Amino acid sequence: MKQILKLSRIFLLLIGLVIISSCVNENSEKKKNKDKSISEQTNNKKTIFKLPSPVELFVFLYDNNAQYQKSVLNSPENSTNYYTNFSKLINFGIYASDLAYCTVFGKPQETFVYFKTTKNLGEDLGLNEGFNEIIVKRIEKNQYKTDSLYQITMDAYWDACTYLEDLGENKKLSIILAGGWLESLHIAVNSVEKFSAENKIVIRIAEQQLLLENLIGSFQSLHRDKNTQQLLDKLTELETSFDKLYDNTDVIITQEQFTEIANKIKQIRNEFVK
Repeated sequence: MKQILKLSRIFLLLIGLVIISSCVNENSEKKKNKDKSISEQTNNKKTIFKLPSPVELFVFLYDNNAQYQKSVLNSPENSTNYYTNFSKLINFGIYASDLAYCTVFGKPQETFVYFKTTKNLGEDLGLNEGFNEIIVKRIEKNQYKTDSLYQITMDAYWDACTYLEDLGENKKLSIILAGGWLESLHIAVNSVEKFSAENKIVIRIAEQQLLLENLIGSFQSLHRDKNTQQLLDKLTELETSFDKLYDNTDVIITQEQFTEIANKIKQIRNEFVK
């Protein structure tokens, strides 16, 4: 697991902190920086948005003895139900998050299935970078080597995200990142067996409040169409529930607040995976 903790930094480069800016073609050395971010030129001022890393949350869940729950993931069978570009993009992020969850929890068979599902959806989106037959063969060869699977899948997703970044596809990448974050929070909420204000996983979920603000900021800086505006509206509704935590004095989050947040996450997430 120590190796996984080291490898988690790689994932920070691909879904957690990715640069999107008017300077999207910055040199390759800057692209390797760990402090990646989404940025957008707004009113001649560059605003930096740091987005969350699902894998960091999954490693936290693993280290705090959360139980692996296959049933809460988006079924690979659902992948054929996504026809619009928007639904494919957000579920690409959702499946990529599920893929990371499977690798962190050492589930090789599920890792292979979710990789192929992500690969197929990526092909529909023209994201062949990283998700090709060479990678599939590498996964088959290393199917029962958890650390190798982690490295391979993260490298593949990094290539796909870098491809979008190089094309300047800000909106597409933001949708993918939103899908990955929503799925990671959905998994985290379902990892709480019994609420307690002192539960470390509950506290980590409450801390997602600041990350949600950054995610919303990334969408506010984009030129939005109907779908991205609806996604922003849903994230803003979720933010309203998180904002209630500011009123707390004795605890970080109450059971009532946790239930409200959990229900909204479930509602929003299920609208995209159905």
